[in-house]
Amino acid sequence: MDQAAEYLKHSTGIQYDVITSLLREFENDVCQMKGTVMDIGCGPGNNTKNLILPKISKDAVMVGLDVSKNMVDRARILNADEKERLTFEQLNIESNDFPIEFKEKFDHGFSFFCLHWVFDLRCAFENIYKLLKPGGTLLSQHILSFNAYNPYLTLSKRTRYQEYLKDVRQFITPLYFSKDPRETLIKILEDVGFQVLHCSIREKITGYKSQEDRKGLFASVNPFVTRMPNDVKNDFMDNLMEETLKEESVLFRKNANPLDEEKVFDLYRLIMLHIKKPERNF
Repeated sequence: MDQAAEYLKHSTGIQYDVITSLLREFENDVCQMKGTVMDIGCGPGNNTKNLILPKISKDAVMVGLDVSKNMVDRARILNADEKERLTFEQLNIESNDFPIEFKEKFDHGFSFFCLHWVFDLRCAFENIYKLLKPGGTLLSQHILSFNAYNPYLTLSKRTRYQEYLKDVRQFITPLYFSKDPRETLIKILEDVGFQVLHCSIREKITGYKSQEDRKGLFASVNPFVTRMPNDVKNDFMDNLMEETLKEESVLFRKNANPLDEEKVFDLYRLIMLHIKKPERNF
């Protein structure tokens, strides 16, 4: 997911609600975070600057981390006025080639709307463990399911889209296919060495200004459309929207005026995490 401008235009609604709610729920822990704090999957940095930075200790500095060079470049431009407390670096949290200069660099961390992009969760959390200092914590949330996952799998079988979606499962969190995703994730975290302070699955309903606005959001977070020529992309997005409306977790509300389109609401399932790297025993 590398479309910084489109992402900024469409992604703020559900993200704002979820992130502000989680920061409020864990306010006592967040406000005491000092030292160097990371935001994994910071994107263009708007949420890092506007939502997270004001909540942590005034003595803390933040580093936004993202796999996308486009996102990091955009974040540096958009947040240049906060360069004393907020910087950005490119980092692939799923890489086996861990940058040694980042080892135990961070006192605490956040990751919002990011880790559902990760195919190898064990590798990602092993890297997060390396990034944190002993006693460091991570407050995180990521998507467990939303209304594009089944349509991705359906459309990947159509001849017209097969070559563009041949790696479709790498862009769907493996927890989506687990019978007990919470227990699966806790097992990974504990195997890595984390202490799990909190892990819960929650639901969130989000609406849109229009169905075109919904389509714009789904396009901005779609990992496949940048591979497609425009004619295939346009056809794919039309088919994707058609398939998503078949999902049981899509809700509709008719307008009083029959000339106006129906309102569409999507149900998301989210995993909330608060984990800690144990103190080092000497």
